[in-house]
Formats: sequence, C-alpha cells, structure tokens
Amino acid sequence: MATPMIPADAMVVNGWYLDLSEISDIGINALFQTLEGVSRSNGTVEVVDAGTNKKLKFSDQLIDYSEMTLTRTYQNNKIDTVMEDLVTEMLTTGLKLDEVIAVKMHNGVQVKRILFTGFRFLSEEHPTWDTEGTEKYTVSYKATCDDYAILPY
Repeated sequence: MATPMIPADAMVVNGWYLDLSEISDIGINALFQTLEGVSRSNGTVEVVDAGTNKKLKFSDQLIDYSEMTLTRTYQNNKIDTVMEDLVTEMLTTGLKLDEVIAVKMHNGVQVKRILFTGFRFLSEEHPTWDTEGTEKYTVSYKATCDDYAILPY
C-alpha cells in the first residue's frame, strides 16, 4: 500500500500574467486580473451492443476548447486604448493571435505556462456607470482559442 505524501507547498491562483507580445504596444503589460474557463473536453458517441443491450461509449474525437473570461481594471493609460483597438479589430475582422501565453508564477518563479493558439476576443463588457459607485472600472472580455498546450517550465 502506498504511503501518502506530505504536501511541501500549495500553489495559489494569484501571481499570473498574460503575454500578448504579438501586440508590441501591449506585451505583458495589459495586467489582466482574472482568467477563468480554461478547459477542454470531447464528446461521446454511443453504440448499443445488440447481444447485451449495453451502451458502449466512445470518444467522438472532437476537442472543444471552452470560452474563457478575462477581466482587467482600466488604468487610464495607453494600454486601455490599445486593448480597445485590439478588441474592435477582432470583433470586426475576426483577427486571431497565433501565440498568447498565460504564465503562472509562484514565489517569483514560473511554474506553469499555457500556450493558446488561434486566440481571439469575442466580446467586451464595461461595468455599470454609477454616480455613487466606488468600485474599480473592471472590464470583462470573452475569448476563445483553437488549441492550447501546457508547456514545460
């Protein structure tokens, strides 16, 4: 019987950045706060075995990359304008970025990198404007990709 291992450390969800170096005016400075929905799945094809009346399930061999949501706080600088222009171009022309990398840091060291290919913003959503509001001006972006790979670090 295997002996359970005692954890030596625990990774946390903060300490990450999105590298948009293909867009020279942004680089890694867009300062996204959250990235959620990074997942992939495939479907199932069912066949009934006539002899046993059991359903047998097989992969449909199609990989579906889910829609992601990213958020960032406006900083009243050039990056806000560059992001607005990038999203507008993607929405109007269908532009995709060949390489976007999400980098996860832990105690100042890279511990995980995810390479997104065919990355595209699908929408942007601005917060409610409120004359009495005191919240950060946080913008949400929906995005998708054609593929992603977890890279060695």
